[in-house]
Amino acid sequence: MKLEQIWQVLMARRRLFGTVLGAVLLVVLLVSLLMPRVYVAEASLVIDTKATDLVTGNTVPGQLSAQIIATQTDVIESHAVALKVVDQMALTKNPVYLRKFQSATGGAGSIRDWIADRLTEDVSVRPSRDSNVLNIDFPARDPRLAAEFANAFADAYVQTSLELEADPARRQARWFEQETNQLRDRVEAAQRRLAAEQAKTSIVGTVDHIDVDDAKLTEISTELVAAQRSLAESQTRLKQMNDAAAKGQLAALPDILSNPLLQTLKTDLARAEASFAEVAARYDRNHPAYQSAHATVIALRNKLATEIDSVRGGVQQDEQINQRQVDALQRALDQQKTTLIGAQRNHDSLAVLNREVDSAQRAYDAGLQRATQVRLESQLDASTVATLNAAVPPFQAARPKPMLYLLVALVFGSVFASGICIAAEMVDRRVRQSANIVEATGWLVLAEVPHLTYGPVPPRRLRFT
Repeated sequence: MKLEQIWQVLMARRRLFGTVLGAVLLVVLLVSLLMPRVYVAEASLVIDTKATDLVTGNTVPGQLSAQIIATQTDVIESHAVALKVVDQMALTKNPVYLRKFQSATGGAGSIRDWIADRLTEDVSVRPSRDSNVLNIDFPARDPRLAAEFANAFADAYVQTSLELEADPARRQARWFEQETNQLRDRVEAAQRRLAAEQAKTSIVGTVDHIDVDDAKLTEISTELVAAQRSLAESQTRLKQMNDAAAKGQLAALPDILSNPLLQTLKTDLARAEASFAEVAARYDRNHPAYQSAHATVIALRNKLATEIDSVRGGVQQDEQINQRQVDALQRALDQQKTTLIGAQRNHDSLAVLNREVDSAQRAYDAGLQRATQVRLESQLDASTVATLNAAVPPFQAARPKPMLYLLVALVFGSVFASGICIAAEMVDRRVRQSANIVEATGWLVLAEVPHLTYGPVPPRRLRFT
C-alpha cells in the first residue's frame, strides 16, 4: 500500500486503532504500577593511573588509562570481589538468601559462591567519560540496602586492589627471603674457607707477608753475592799461595808482605844471618859463639816458616769458612725461594678465597637490599584506588518509570495498532478510492460521484472474484 492508502485505512479504522493503542497503554500503565520499586545506589571510585613506585619513587612502565579502566571494571564485576561482599555483609546467614538458595539449588553446592554469582549479575560499573572515575551501581528494593551493597562492592574492590598489588610483592618477599638465606650461607661458607686457609698458612695480611718474604730473599741474595765474592778472593789467595809454595816464592806473596810479624821475623832473621856470618868468619863451628848464632838463625828460620804456614793455614781456613758460608747462604736462598713460592701459592689461594668472599658478600648485599624493598612493597598499605563518593540511599526509585514506559508504549503501540488496522483491512477489503478499483479489476474509472453534503455515504463493499 501507498502511504495515502495507509492513511485512509487508519482514518477509516480509527476506532480500532484507538482501541488497540489504548489497550497497550493501559496494559503498560498497569504493569508499571504493579512492578516493584527498584532503587539504584551509586558509589564512585577514582583510579590513579600514574605509574610510580611508592617505595622507590621511580617511574615504572604502565598501561594506558583506557586499558586500566577496562581492567578495573572487570575486577569489580569479578567473582572474587563478590565473594568479599558476601563475607563482609554475612549474606550466607541471611534468611532471604538462604530461602532463595534452597529454592534454586535444593541445598546443593556452595551458598557463598551462589550468592556471589547472583551479585555479579546485579552489579554494574559505568566508567565516566574522559576521566578515571568508575561508578558502581547496585539495584535493590530497599534504598538503604542498595547503598550498603554499592559501598560493600567499593570496599571489596579497594581491598582486592590492595591484594593484587601486595600479593605478588609478598610472594617475591618470601622468595627473596629464601634466596638471601642461601646467599648468607654462601658468604659464611666462603668466610670459613678463608679462615681455615689463613689458619693453615698462618697468613693474615697476604700482601705484607709476601713483602717480608721477598725482602728476606733479597737480603739473603745480597749476602750470598758478598760471600761468593769473599770466597772467590780467598780461593784466589790460596791458589797464589799454593803456586808460590810450589815455586818457593812465598816471601813475595802480598799476604806475606803485608804481615808485620813476618816482616819483623824476616828482619830479625836477616840480622841474625848477618851476625852469624860475622861469627862464622871469626870462629869455628864448634865454637860456642858460632853454635849460638847458628841456633838463633835456625830458630828464626823455623819460626818464620811456622808463621808462613800459619798465614797459609789462615788463608785456607778463610777459604773453607767462605765456602761453608756460601753453601749455607745458598741453602738459605733455596729454602727462602721455596718459602716464597709457597707463600705466593698461598697468597693466590687466599686471594681466590677473598674474591669468593667479596663476590658472595656483594651478591648478599644486593639480594638483601632488593628483599628489603620488596618487603616494604608487600607491607605497603597504599592503593591506586580511592573512594570518591560513598553511596547514599537514593530518594527516588530508578525503576519503574511510568512516563518513560508510556512514551515507549505510545510509539510501539501506535505501530502495533497500525499493523492491526492494516491486517483487518487485508482481511476485509473496502473500496476507499477509485485507485482501489483500478488495482483490483484493471478497469478504467470514467467518473466519480462526489459525496453529498448532507451526509456521508457509507462505502460499499466490493467483493473480488
